[in-house]
Amino acid sequence: MLIALCSAKGAPGVTTSGLALALSWPRPVVLAELDPAGGDVLTGYGRGELSAGGLADLELAARRGGLARHLDSQLLWLDPERRARLLPGLADPAGARHVNWDRLAASLASVEDGAIDVIADCGRLRAEHFPVAVVRRAAAVVLVTGSTLRAMHAATQAIAELRGEDGHVGMVAMLVVGPGEPYGEREIGEALGVQVIGSLPRDAKAGSVLSDGAPAGRLFTQSALLRAARTVATRLVEFAAAHETRLAPPPPPAPVPAPATTIGGSRVR
Repeated sequence: MLIALCSAKGAPGVTTSGLALALSWPRPVVLAELDPAGGDVLTGYGRGELSAGGLADLELAARRGGLARHLDSQLLWLDPERRARLLPGLADPAGARHVNWDRLAASLASVEDGAIDVIADCGRLRAEHFPVAVVRRAAAVVLVTGSTLRAMHAATQAIAELRGEDGHVGMVAMLVVGPGEPYGEREIGEALGVQVIGSLPRDAKAGSVLSDGAPAGRLFTQSALLRAARTVATRLVEFAAAHETRLAPPPPPAPVPAPATTIGGSRVR
């Protein structure tokens, strides 16, 4: 199941939100850094870890053969329990123009035949080389936004663009970062006519672990940010799965037996 995260404008925290969700996900999951502006997880949460693989190497490998068979070798573990993995993003944003987003979207939508979910951090909606193909292939598209008046204005335009007129985009929902500044989840959902899947608090201490690699400490998993992320993750799995079921093609009709005919007194088909 492929779920795309993106933002309308500015920096509402798509990468930090995606990482918090991946670490809280109730099923095996891959966090794919597809932001054309480049990946940040390894330099922040990974404390400057250097990756020998990632999106750029995957794209090169895919040109020599099927992308799906190379994907696993480009993934890094995010957690000690080995439930969440990372596809590191581009080190050089210039490489975004060479990525075959259609081919990548098809592979990410069917990792291990759907047994592993993929959270795709797609970055800012109107960025150059934005992975439109990934968003269109997703079972759910989540717009990450703040709750300020300026954020609401940008979100209104983004929702209209995501829904589009071609009907290719999956169900759109919103994730609010920092609710109550000044608008809450209900106000945002009613004003924009979009389901708000939940919200994440501005938890500076836990957020710094994810964004800047600060020491986690023994209470990190019980922080307000991670507790909220677990709730949102559970809702998002259900939300995307329901939409994916509705998108599934109907089963083929049962064959109708040919009518019997009579030849020489005998009934045959």
